[in-house]
Amino acid sequence: MPAEASLAEQAPAVQIAGLERAFAVFTDATERLEREYGALRAHARRLTAELEEKNRLLAASLERERRLEAEALRQSRLAAMGEMAAMLAHEVRNPLGAMQLFTGLLLQDLEHNPAALRLARQVARGIADLDHLVSNLLEFTRTRTASPAPVDLGALAEDVLHCAAEACAAGAVTVVRAIATPPVRALADPDLLRPVLLNLVRNAVQAMEGGGTLTVSVARSGGGAAITIADTGPGIAPEAHEAIFRPFYTTRSKGTGLGLAVARELVRAMGGTLGVTSEIGCGAAFTVRLPVEERA
Repeated sequence: MPAEASLAEQAPAVQIAGLERAFAVFTDATERLEREYGALRAHARRLTAELEEKNRLLAASLERERRLEAEALRQSRLAAMGEMAAMLAHEVRNPLGAMQLFTGLLLQDLEHNPAALRLARQVARGIADLDHLVSNLLEFTRTRTASPAPVDLGALAEDVLHCAAEACAAGAVTVVRAIATPPVRALADPDLLRPVLLNLVRNAVQAMEGGGTLTVSVARSGGGAAITIADTGPGIAPEAHEAIFRPFYTTRSKGTGLGLAVARELVRAMGGTLGVTSEIGCGAAFTVRLPVEERA
């Protein structure tokens, strides 16, 4: 009897110990499941993020392809229009030359007839404007090949300012030079760069009706060289900063809209860039950036 009583007394303790072990195993399993569930959730979040990023990249790639296709189509149309414009310009230039010749003779014959001479001069100016438009159009459609060589930008700038001195004086424009020393030399084709700078200077002078200040700066910039033509004119609206470089876009009543388009193409042919910074009422600054000669 005493032995049977002892076993009966031990049974609850054994059951409690078994329950404790079972609870401990259950707790361990639960914690392990929670850790595995957390790892799975983290992995799922990573996969979701990767999938979203790939979808974003795919959408960006498709959008880029659509833009490239649209740009290729636009370039193809522009090329066709350029060929047609060049052909028309060549056809127009021949009669224009004859008109200029005969108008010159007419001006000589009308020296003693002021009223008729005034009208003939208006015709001559109109023919000159047409000839300028045709020349710009041919320049724009021509494929230019640059022959870059080390060029002293400061000396070239002085040469351009000398050519534009009369226009600056007539427009009451004060010229300020900010040319770095020692001389800044860039890889450029002077035969292409000179007309670009001259066009920028003339545009700046024309923008400052009633006078102003023209600042020509030459300096090293970002591992290259830069020459900036700045004016104190009315400035350019932000939305027009890129539009002014498009063919036939102009804000002037007598402009052809080809000067800046030709200038940018000439600068690109030399491996450089042409850009503008401006605010309404604060003038405009056109900067030509060019590579420099690499030295060992």
